[in-house]
Formats: sequence, C-alpha cells, structure tokens
Amino acid sequence: MDTIRNANNNLEPGQRTMLACENKLPRLAIKSALTISKDHDYTLWIELYEHNLAEKIIDIYSDPVKRKILLHIDKPIAKDELLLKCEVSLSSAYHKFNELLRDGFILPVGYTKSEKRARVYDKIISKAEFSVSTKVSQIRLQVNLSRLPKSRIGEAVYS
Repeated sequence: MDTIRNANNNLEPGQRTMLACENKLPRLAIKSALTISKDHDYTLWIELYEHNLAEKIIDIYSDPVKRKILLHIDKPIAKDELLLKCEVSLSSAYHKFNELLRDGFILPVGYTKSEKRARVYDKIISKAEFSVSTKVSQIRLQVNLSRLPKSRIGEAVYS
C-alpha cells in the first residue's frame, strides 16, 4: 500500500517507475519487475510482464466465484453480506473469499459501527486488462485510489 501511495504522490501524469521483485531462487537476483504508471487523467496502473504471475492473476479473474465476489464489492462490505449477494454455495464462497484475501485482492479496511460489529472488506483494483501471447503476458491493473485504506485497520467504517 505504501508503495502505491508513494507512486501516486511522487509521479506526474505520464510518468512511470519500475519496481524489481526479488527472487528466492539463488541463481537469479531478480525474477520479474512491475511498473507503476500514472496516466494523464491521474489514473494509477500496475503493469506486470512476468508470465507465471500473469497466469495466476488470469486464473483469479477466470474463476466464476472469485469474479462474482470481486464484482459485488462496490464499497466496504461485511464478508457475510458480500457472500450472500454472490448467490453461490456459501462453503465455496468462503473458500474463494479467503483465497482472494490471502492473495491481496481483498483487504480488511475497518469495522462497521453497528451493535453487531463486523469487519468490512474492500478491493483496490477497479479494472484489469490482459494481453497474453506465447512468449509475453502483460497485465495492467487499475488502482482505484479512493479504495486505498485511508484509516488504520481496526477503525470504524460507516456502511
């Protein structure tokens, strides 16, 4: 999150910055790189060119349950309310929700202020564009800056 905030604060429209991702394999120092860019309309994008990572993200958006979950998040929402909206098997929905949470596509952003306090979740990716070929896969993820958590996790969020 801090990297995205820093990029937003320091990049001018039309600029981009590249971030290297470390590899845990001893043979290569860098496995892949990603780019954060800001369009002239101040839209922030994360661009990935690494094939294995691109496949993982494509798998997430190709999964019908995960896609339903992501599409039903239009504001911070409690998990139970979100999963009921998806109209799929609850056991499957809970499993897929937890995978999205683990992979960072859904973030806890606070709690409701009602008597029955519940954690609420949001997403920061508002759009995904895919370009896949035999040698190169490119994914662009649009960051919705208004969705970045502004408060520390644990503070009340009105819903």
